[in-house]
Amino acid sequence: MSEKVVDAGVMHQDKQSQEIHAAALAQGMSTVFERFKAQQPQCEFCKQGLSCQLCSDGPCRISERKPLGVCGVNGDVIVARNLLQLTAIGTAANNYQCRNLAKTLKSIGEGKSSIKIKDEEKLRRMCQALGYDHEKPVKELAVLFADFMLNEIGKQNDEPLALMDMFAVEQRKEVWKKTGLYATSPASEVMTALTKCMTNISNDAVDLLKTALRLGNANEYAGLWGITVIQDIIMGTASLTSAQTNIACIDPDTVNIIANGHQPIFASIIMDKANDDAFQSAAKEAGAKGIKLYGSLCAGQQLMNVSAREEYKDIFGGQLGNWIQEELFIATGAVDMFLMDFNCAVPSLKDYADKYGTKLLSLDQVVRFPDVESLDFDPENAEEQAAKVLSDSISQFKARKADKSRVITLPSAEKNPEAIAGYTTETVLKMFGNDINTYIAHMKEGSIKGAVAVAGCTTVRSGQGGKMIQDLTMELIKRDIMVIGAGCCSSTHQNLGMSTREMAKMAGAKLRAVCEKYDVPPIVSYGSCTDVGKILDTVAALAWTIGCDTSELPVAAAVPEYMEQKAIADIFTTLSFGLLTHVSPEPMIRGSELVTKYLTEDMVNVTGGRMLLEDDPVKAADAIEAHIIDRRKVINFD
Repeated sequence: MSEKVVDAGVMHQDKQSQEIHAAALAQGMSTVFERFKAQQPQCEFCKQGLSCQLCSDGPCRISERKPLGVCGVNGDVIVARNLLQLTAIGTAANNYQCRNLAKTLKSIGEGKSSIKIKDEEKLRRMCQALGYDHEKPVKELAVLFADFMLNEIGKQNDEPLALMDMFAVEQRKEVWKKTGLYATSPASEVMTALTKCMTNISNDAVDLLKTALRLGNANEYAGLWGITVIQDIIMGTASLTSAQTNIACIDPDTVNIIANGHQPIFASIIMDKANDDAFQSAAKEAGAKGIKLYGSLCAGQQLMNVSAREEYKDIFGGQLGNWIQEELFIATGAVDMFLMDFNCAVPSLKDYADKYGTKLLSLDQVVRFPDVESLDFDPENAEEQAAKVLSDSISQFKARKADKSRVITLPSAEKNPEAIAGYTTETVLKMFGNDINTYIAHMKEGSIKGAVAVAGCTTVRSGQGGKMIQDLTMELIKRDIMVIGAGCCSSTHQNLGMSTREMAKMAGAKLRAVCEKYDVPPIVSYGSCTDVGKILDTVAALAWTIGCDTSELPVAAAVPEYMEQKAIADIFTTLSFGLLTHVSPEPMIRGSELVTKYLTEDMVNVTGGRMLLEDDPVKAADAIEAHIIDRRKVINFD
């Protein structure tokens, strides 16, 4: 699998990744960066969204010389249709994860699973909001809440999502009703959207884009909302904590398990089980100092958010990083078990596992690799499954220690300062005296000019994984704009030492003063990419309190290195909320002037939101700041 070797130093922003990348190349491996380079030049028709492969008369590519496909379809429809397909995939994936969680919660409530609910108060509070008698036994409430979520995800009538009615700002609901964007169940919305994507059926590009906006609402008011709430109920709500990050966390003298993906429940059960004397003794008998479970990607962000608990302190080894780095984790040679619970598990992991002696294990029916063992998580057998993972990991450690040819490569670069994590709407407000009006007062006086969610993936297209995230974030905080991180953007912040209180020194004078007064960093991590739902809860709380629409707030969203379909779904969620949404690299839409203009200009007249397409971080920050200043005037903050 060797390809042309390039200088690893220009691809990763952090020195730890640079070191391991160079070592992997020297050992004959390729990474996502080399494979990206090998794919160049990529098809310009595809990059503009002007390629259609839906029927046997194709594929068709649209150009000035050939403006219509075989069926007569134009470039506008092809571009919009391709984008809608991506949005549907992302919406389906988030709701699939939510459905898994709801099934797990129901299994707990029915007494079929031994998993313990760790935040009963949140379950009672949510049930009270839904109109249930919240004084009922907790297991009965678990079943009620789970059934409610399962019904919301899958109901086949045309009733709007109940969560939109309950939690959306009144002004926003009126916008959605007026524009036909009030969504019903994700199952129904995805079914409708994909049907519209067939050949010779929907030939209105604008209608296809509005369908994507409806998916954005179904993505938030079932999938994202449900994921964050049910995970909190089962695993416990996040609390402020700090942890080591990046590859240097890995200890070669411990049994090392990596939890990679987006569904952290099973990994938390493994951490609980790893404290058992039997497994600790077995690990020590094998020659290990102990057992460590490390987080990778969004599953790791969630685990880090709850890692302050006493039972996890000796087990959680740290948050390793984002998807671009996952090959490098295995390339250290010190990883015994690599758990894959959802996306993003890149296909090349099998080659790395074979090379470096790591065992891969799939934990969900949607994650499948040839010749890789599967252990699909079953809440009714969670204890037994966790025990198997731990036993197999200890056996892998024994094999690693017995293999005298095994090369262990760990970074020589210094470890990062511990990253602060565990922020939510509640924890941020706690920093401000549990009063949202205190935060709003600082926004009104301009010491916090505004807030921007910097969320989503990392990409190799920008040339340097994480560079756009780093540079945009630095530009924003210099302008007194607070940054809320989520997903692989948070991993980038953490691995570059940006998730610390000391970053206040890099902020503008006004924001720095607020951060130092309240002991809060200018860059706060909410956790995983699905925690975009929590970020939007914060946005809604600000709008409710101020008495304005979400589109009028001095806030924005940025997805500065978007990569995949869930990110596209989240982008349409923030656009539906009426937020300016910076997107880089540009989605594959430039082939249609109509689609590009609708998303970047005309959508303001529909939802109040629009896309900002800009690959230069300074220019992007300029545009975001200008938008925030304009919004401040709208609500009389300036």
